[in-house]
Amino acid sequence: MVSLKKRKMKLNKSFQPIAKEAEEVYHNGIFFQFNISSIIKDINSNKLTIEKETIDIQHWFKEHGLDFGIITESHLQNVDVRLPIIQAEIRINKYEIIDGHHRIKRAYDDGLCYIESYKLKGEQLAEYLMSIEQYEAYIQYWNDKIDCYIEDMKRGYYM
Repeated sequence: MVSLKKRKMKLNKSFQPIAKEAEEVYHNGIFFQFNISSIIKDINSNKLTIEKETIDIQHWFKEHGLDFGIITESHLQNVDVRLPIIQAEIRINKYEIIDGHHRIKRAYDDGLCYIESYKLKGEQLAEYLMSIEQYEAYIQYWNDKIDCYIEDMKRGYYM
């Protein structure tokens, strides 16, 4: 529990979005928008230090199902499954794909066993929000999720 408390974020009053517009954006719900273009740029330039994970595709689809949004069938033929997908910790210890839905679907369709991914912690995502309002709401959201997770652990839900 101590390590979870350390994961609470402090509001940076001088936060400014990296960019208010981006070529690629991940929408989480109706409010949060993460700048995928900047995440990819920072990963490629080694500015963003992230964990790497090899995903077992069959296992991933058993957990998440086949329906995860709009897949453009014509685009599937053009994706490069050698490029890692990006997962983000949207909820405490729960990761979702925020970039690479077409790649993992193509890998699944092609019968591949594994695909590489980058994993961003929830704390890392805050920097990539598209507005100050989203940033402030996200900090509150994240800290509330930490508090709830700690309470649930006390009740024995995560044993």
